Amino acid sequence: MNFIKKLFENKIDETVHLQFERYSRGTFEDRALVEINKSKNHVKIKTSFEFANEFVLFLASKIKNNSHVSGVIITNNKELRDKVKFEIADVTQFAGIKKFQIATDISKEDLLDALKQFPHALFLLTFNTDYGSLTTKQKSPKSPKPGSDKEAKADFCTFKTEDINFYKEFLFDYDKGFTKAKIKHTLIIEELVVPKEYANNPALARVNAKRKGKIKRIVDIDGDTFEKEIKFEA
Repeated sequence: MNFIKKLFENKIDETVHLQFERYSRGTFEDRALVEINKSKNHVKIKTSFEFANEFVLFLASKIKNNSHVSGVIITNNKELRDKVKFEIADVTQFAGIKKFQIATDISKEDLLDALKQFPHALFLLTFNTDYGSLTTKQKSPKSPKPGSDKEAKADFCTFKTEDINFYKEFLFDYDKGFTKAKIKHTLIIEELVVPKEYANNPALARVNAKRKGKIKRIVDIDGDTFEKEIKFEA
C-alpha cells in the first residue's frame, strides 16, 4: 500500500503517479513522514497526510460486514454525493473545494467503490475493523513551509494494529529489533516528462506528466540514523 515502498522497489503504478501530480520542479523536504512505535503486542504508526487514502484503502479491505465511518471526503468533484453508495451527512464548500461529511455505517464494497470512482479525492476518515483502527484529521492538509523553524510532524493519520509485522510496510529496509522509528523524505523533482499528446494543454500536461528526479530517505531508528537515495520517474 505504501507508495514510497513501491518507489524503492521500482513497482511504479497509477497510485504512485497520483502522489506526484501536485508537484512542480523543485526540492520538497519533510514529505511522507512516518513515526512507528512498536511494542510486544501492537504497533502504532503515525504519518503525514500523503498516506490517508492508502490507509483507508487498506483498512476498508478488512471490513467484514459494516464499519461506522466518520470524517470528510475533500474534492472539487460535485458528483460525489450522487455516486457514492452511502449517506453524506453534510456538504460545505470553500473556493470550489467541497467537503463531504460522513458519519454512517459503510460496507467494505461501498467504501472501496468510492475510492475507485474518485481517486483524486482525499479520504480523511476514521473507523475500526477487527484488524486495526485508523484516526485521521479532518482538516485540509498543508504542506511544510520551506525554511520554517517548526519541525514537521507525522500527526495527520494514526493507525493501530496488533499485527506487529505491519510496520514492515513502512520500515521495509531494516530487519533488526527496534522500539521507535522516524522516517522522512526529500523529493527532488528535476524534470516533468509530458506526453506529446498533452504538450499544448497545460492542465492535462500537469496531471499526466511524469515526475523525474531523486528521493532521499532519512531513517532514525532509536536515535541511530541512516540515509538512502534513489532516482525515480513516476
